[in-house]
Amino acid sequence: MPTMVLVPEKLSDEEYLVERAKESLSFNRYEAKSWMITAKTLFPDNFGVQFEAYQIEKSARSVKEAAKCISQIFQKFQDESELWLEVEAITSALRSDSGDPNMVFLRDMFSHIPTDVQHELLLQTASRSEDTMEHCRLLLLLLRQFPATIPQHGPKLVETLMTAEKHCHYQNAVNCYRKLLVYDLLPLLGTSQVDLPPKHLFRMLQKSIEFYLAYLMLPNKSIPDLPELESKIEDPWKNLFAIQEMTGKKLNWELSTVFWNKEIYWQKIVQFRADHPLTPDDYANHKQMLYCTTTFFLYCLHEYVGMLDPGGGEQSLVLLEAFTPLTASSSSDDSGETKAKRRKLEASDEAAAPILTGPPRAVGNLTATTVGAGLTSSPVVHSFLMAVRCWELLYSTESLEREFSRLAQHLKLDVWLQGFLMDAALYSGNFESALSLVRSQPEPPPTSLAALRRHLRLASICYCLGQYQAAVEQVMQVVTILSAVPASSPFVPGSLQQVSRSGRHLHFLPIGRSHLLYYCVKLVLATLKKCLQRPDCDTDLIIGHMTVLVQLDWPLEEELMDQLVQRIHHKGSFTYSPFQHYVISIDLLEEFVYLTTEQGGAIPLEIVPSTQPSSQRRISTRGADKGVKEDFKQAMRRQAARSIEPLEPLIIRFLTSERTLLIQALQ
Repeated sequence: MPTMVLVPEKLSDEEYLVERAKESLSFNRYEAKSWMITAKTLFPDNFGVQFEAYQIEKSARSVKEAAKCISQIFQKFQDESELWLEVEAITSALRSDSGDPNMVFLRDMFSHIPTDVQHELLLQTASRSEDTMEHCRLLLLLLRQFPATIPQHGPKLVETLMTAEKHCHYQNAVNCYRKLLVYDLLPLLGTSQVDLPPKHLFRMLQKSIEFYLAYLMLPNKSIPDLPELESKIEDPWKNLFAIQEMTGKKLNWELSTVFWNKEIYWQKIVQFRADHPLTPDDYANHKQMLYCTTTFFLYCLHEYVGMLDPGGGEQSLVLLEAFTPLTASSSSDDSGETKAKRRKLEASDEAAAPILTGPPRAVGNLTATTVGAGLTSSPVVHSFLMAVRCWELLYSTESLEREFSRLAQHLKLDVWLQGFLMDAALYSGNFESALSLVRSQPEPPPTSLAALRRHLRLASICYCLGQYQAAVEQVMQVVTILSAVPASSPFVPGSLQQVSRSGRHLHFLPIGRSHLLYYCVKLVLATLKKCLQRPDCDTDLIIGHMTVLVQLDWPLEEELMDQLVQRIHHKGSFTYSPFQHYVISIDLLEEFVYLTTEQGGAIPLEIVPSTQPSSQRRISTRGADKGVKEDFKQAMRRQAARSIEPLEPLIIRFLTSERTLLIQALQ
């Protein structure tokens, strides 16, 4: 038999009934319920009795009975503060997806409250809230629960959120009020039949673009002044596309559909542009082209910027002018017919776009991906080309350019556009503009990633402008900080040199130690090739430098070396004092030894300190060793013994130690 608890004396009748119900609850739920039914029947207008009945049903996890109780209480006792505390708990549970048992119970209970009471409860709760943010969040809850009320309350909530944001003077578009407007409210408006004037729709779309763009720029991707679960956005682009699609449907736009396939969407833009003149007075189509192309441009640009600096252990990239196969022979060696053919070929290809190659990591197991004017499977090349196309389209008419420039300023695109504009200018061949853009940026810390990019871009652009000494000086800056660069994946032979009809080749170079060194060497070789064509150049010095450098990418540079050997034959002698310190390739050593033989032309060489006059020299490692001077042969053997030395440190030492001689060869 259960232990009886004495009920305190001097209680009112209703208090007595409530205490008996509480007493019984611990051992007999049905008895407790009987006491509460009695109390509720005798005292229907007593809030304490009615609320206690609700609490008992709630503790018993009786969803339907609790819902019935809270509905009756809400309809009769709206002045009671204890009621509103409970309503606050209910609305908090509705805004949460927590698996906490109490939260789950409150959500289930709310679903069993009559619909008209649900609506009134949420509306009254929002009206009573003195905090603007809480008021807006409660109205959003109302709109989600009752979509039919969106036309009634939605437009007013838009104004409330915009006014609140304005009065709070936020410095950034990423704030709690803008998030509620763009992320929570606008999708609801899109699903309803509410009509907004076109200017309001343009304004909402612009605010959405601004918000999501600013959010993507946030380092921590967290919106301030919101609960943690509401402060992050999983897929900003998907949400922005949905808003654009919603806006487009209301405005009957052709280009509003989601563009996950970039090539197909670009073709839609091109077709739309062909079908519409886009004159300034064609307001509707003008706005459609502006906003849809801008959103697509920003999507491609964001992808591109993200691929340049991917993080997560992947190497960053930089777009640079790479190289096409060229011989080292001077222009004087060309026949008139050959030069005429070359001029004709160059003239016919002036309008051709340069080819683009991407790094191996962007294209799976392929060594590089090459494109001309078309697209490619390389994501970084694909996104860059799409962004360039959109940029050119947005500047194709004065009215579009004016509107986009105004929009870009409002969206604060400067941060994203800086690097892209440099790359776009390089791609289009506007080298002076590219140089000006690079030099206009503040000097970054000396060993930073930004510093490497700056030196590499300057080297690349100066080379394109024919400023060879300036290009090599920038290369030297890169070489001096190579030790601070992370080790890279192995360099892919041949990736920096591609055949191009247009005569131009650009490459997305991974910023890793080996890749940078190979690029620096290729660029110095390219400048030396150009300088070797001058009639007044120091031929021996240039050939000597090139001989050292071709070792790094041997045997791919074998054709170039053959050209250099022909120049030595043409000159009849060769002198290069640093030879003994830097030339260790067996193939090259054999070639130079062969030059001193009768078969090789008996060329006088001054390349080792102990070399005797050329008239006494006859040496070859290709089967004609008779008569050679022992000191020269021993010097070559000592050189050959060093062939196991790693080449990269040797080339770095050459570029740093022989800097003065390198610059001298370019003057």
